[in-house]
Amino acid sequence: LTIWAHEHSYERLWPVYDKMVMNGSVSQPYTNPGAPVHIITGSAGCKERLVPFVPNPKPWSAFRLEDYGYARMTIHNSTHLYLEQVSDDQDGVVVDSMLLIKNSHESFTTRSYGNRRDL
Repeated sequence: LTIWAHEHSYERLWPVYDKMVMNGSVSQPYTNPGAPVHIITGSAGCKERLVPFVPNPKPWSAFRLEDYGYARMTIHNSTHLYLEQVSDDQDGVVVDSMLLIKNSHESFTTRSYGNRRDL
């Protein structure tokens, strides 16, 4: 899991490497994914509106939102991590969530593409 926070917005990506979505499976994309999962969560910052979202997101973008808010993370154990995005604009509603399950913690390799989808 990589967490980025410079942009003043929230975006969750599918597991992606080299512009390829590498979900764990179609029904459970965040279970043993074949690439890192990226989260951009800087939505508690100033709304400068300098760089808005592009109108048509890339295929690796799973969810995005420009509400003020914050992320909450719960690490259950060495294999399960739960992340949710809370919107202050919507009075504390959880607007997005994901459960990341990684049963094995080896490095990703470019040869182990899992359920790869070329973009």
